[in-house]
Amino acid sequence: MAKDVQPSDPAARSGALAQSQISAILEIAADAIIALDETLRITLFNDGAATIFGYLPAEIIGQPLDLLIPERMRANHKRHVADFSVSPVAARKMGERQEIFARRKDGSEFPAEASIAKQVIDGHKAYMVLLRDVTDRKRFEAELAAANSQLEARVQERTRALEAEIRRREEAHAALIQAQRMEAFGQLTGGVAHDFNNLLTIITGNLELIGDEMENESHATLLKRASDAADMGAALTKRLLTFARRRRLTPQILDVNEMILNLTEILQRSLGEPIALTTVLAGTLWRTRADASELENAILNLAINARDAMPDGGNLVIESRNVSADEVGLPNGGEFVLVSVSDTGQGMPPEVIERAFEPFFTTKEPGRGTGLGLSTVYGFVEQSGGHAIIESTPGQGTTVNLYLPRVREVSETTARSAEPVPLSENSEAVLVVEDNPDVRELTLQRVEGLGYVAVEAESGAAAIRMLEAGEDVQIVLSDIVMAGGISGYDVAHWVSEHAPHVKVLLTTGYAAEEARPDAADIAILRKPYKRAELAVALRDALRR
Repeated sequence: MAKDVQPSDPAARSGALAQSQISAILEIAADAIIALDETLRITLFNDGAATIFGYLPAEIIGQPLDLLIPERMRANHKRHVADFSVSPVAARKMGERQEIFARRKDGSEFPAEASIAKQVIDGHKAYMVLLRDVTDRKRFEAELAAANSQLEARVQERTRALEAEIRRREEAHAALIQAQRMEAFGQLTGGVAHDFNNLLTIITGNLELIGDEMENESHATLLKRASDAADMGAALTKRLLTFARRRRLTPQILDVNEMILNLTEILQRSLGEPIALTTVLAGTLWRTRADASELENAILNLAINARDAMPDGGNLVIESRNVSADEVGLPNGGEFVLVSVSDTGQGMPPEVIERAFEPFFTTKEPGRGTGLGLSTVYGFVEQSGGHAIIESTPGQGTTVNLYLPRVREVSETTARSAEPVPLSENSEAVLVVEDNPDVRELTLQRVEGLGYVAVEAESGAAAIRMLEAGEDVQIVLSDIVMAGGISGYDVAHWVSEHAPHVKVLLTTGYAAEEARPDAADIAILRKPYKRAELAVALRDALRR
């Protein structure tokens, strides 16, 4: 039997074994293994290379390596191989500085990783290239990067949503705290206003009674100043109540020019000599509907703010003008009466303008400002259907523009104000119900001065007892909030059920009482009131 002849030399056997192992590696390797001569022509092309590039070994052996390199990268590749050829390094990983690409038989390109080694055989250089197709890995890396980007985007989106929710909750919490402060402030001012308005009623009423007998002109001037101060005190109370949303506005059709002119004397005294006051009034100003006292207070407040912004003096200009929404950039269209108050004072930076209308926000020194002025102005203008806008530049002054909606109705208020104070037509009997003795005494004098017969009751219970006993009265004039547990509303309800022929007129210095749903059909006169206002209210109530 024939036997295989094995080499007898151990070295030869070892060489044969190594050659066999190298051939096996070349066959089973999935990567491309390519041998090159010193001219960079292919001398070996394994099965892995054939699979990756699409060439059969017979097609590619003897061909230049450039066939496997994209044309756009060939020049760089030759330069790198030349540098490697003369370097002392025996092996190098290609593409360390930038990504490399290879070219298949069909012309398509793919990303690759490659390493190159060199050696000298019989005086000639030879090269060995190991190349791996990393298309799948690159695709996976791209998909992973895209997934990471999407995840980061979702995290950012969720983070933004969380931050927005945190801000919303913080704003809601701040709004709740502000609402609670406003409610507490409203309750405080409402309670104080009741007593304060009673005091103002006594002051203004007695000033009126003194004025009826005053003949000395110099004394009359002093009396008028005291009366004006009392009126401003009443207006201040109304302003606080309006800010606390505890007073209903009483809008009427107004001639704004006339109002500004009437305020000029008071303003000039308030501003002082270093400030020059100028009015620029439109000749044919439209009419607007607003609460007269609130508009007066708004102008006064803006003028005082302007004074404080000009400690060394300056110019204050109050202007009225007809404007359209399109002309000045207001939303929702319409026509407006513009009242602007401009000063040449210190001005405000943008961050202050943004907060200027906020309640309790002030830049004045402690004790000089409450932060209620501009917020009250803003609330009044908004409730009137208008707009309030601040324009200011630091060092150049400030302008506050109040836009009040135009109305085309004919005013009845002006005609009424010219009418004489209406007196009693038939000497009707008025039952005055008031628990404050000073206010009651003053009211009795006022009622009698208007030609009525005055009857008094110190409480709601006393008034009901008198009516039950058959007291002959035509109208009950009752305070709303009284000691003893029976209010003016209780008296009014008793009258409607047991003596419907008797009229009722209620009066109060606590404006929140006006908001009661069951008060809709009951006439209410707010304290402090003028003699003429009392006369008109009694007449209107009797005619109901």
